[in-house]
Amino acid sequence: MNLLKTALTYAALFSVGAVTSVACFEPELSIPSFRCNPAQALKNGDNGCPNEETCCSDDPATVSGKLPNYHMDGVNNERYGAPLFSDNNNALSTQGMCVQTGFMSALVNGCPTPCNPKWDAATIGEICQGQQCCQTQELDAARDCMMVDGKWRAVNGSDIIAGRTKWGPQHATNQDPFAEGCMTFSQGNEDSRVDCIEQLGVASSRGFCFEGCPCIEDVCEQKNPDYMPRCVGAPAPGV
Repeated sequence: MNLLKTALTYAALFSVGAVTSVACFEPELSIPSFRCNPAQALKNGDNGCPNEETCCSDDPATVSGKLPNYHMDGVNNERYGAPLFSDNNNALSTQGMCVQTGFMSALVNGCPTPCNPKWDAATIGEICQGQQCCQTQELDAARDCMMVDGKWRAVNGSDIIAGRTKWGPQHATNQDPFAEGCMTFSQGNEDSRVDCIEQLGVASSRGFCFEGCPCIEDVCEQKNPDYMPRCVGAPAPGV
């Protein structure tokens, strides 16, 4: 990748709280310039980004909670499946970042590989092929968190199914807030639509594979009294 964005630009992607939790983060990051909405860009008939940049989804959510088949084109088995909001379905995503493409990419649209910072190290290593998984946006502590069974955590699609949230504008960083992408993906199949909704998430489940990125505290889990800070000299996910 061409190093186009300075560390200062990258730092601006995150709130002050996220940046100050990172120790000694200095490398330049060539990809995101600012957040964008691929689905809205399609509706507007434009790219949604300046110059030659592409509005790339950072959401690796996949059918039935499987791993995305980025590196095994078309494979659909017990472990791998079709991404719901990235690669061929990039335009269904309401969450993304403007990226200057042109580097080696496993995705059909040339975007960087989306990943989930909450995956275990082995999964990140597999999907990111040795790179780290860089969370691209911080959670909103006031709107993206929910207490379930006595524990604070980030909301997700299972909360919609359980009736604990109506999704929509209630949250700040949620994917597909009105389930339009899930409706399109499911093509009238109700089981597929419900499965898609169950895979929806917020900022803590989205990121890009990259070398060298900051650690970001989970501001939802931070509300729990037994929370152990992960960004005190901690490496980014996948290291």
